[in-house]
Amino acid sequence: MYICGKCKATIKKLDEKYTRCPECGYRILFKQRPPIAKEVSTD
Repeated sequence: MYICGKCKATIKKLDEKYTRCPECGYRILFKQRPPIAKEVSTD
């Protein structure tokens, strides 16, 4: 899933020909990341 950088719309599937927001046509899309934090040990 992707999020539009301008209108914050959630996009589930992208077209193969071009990557644009279907709502506003903006080209910058961000990949949505899961809200799980990774734990790293410092030892």
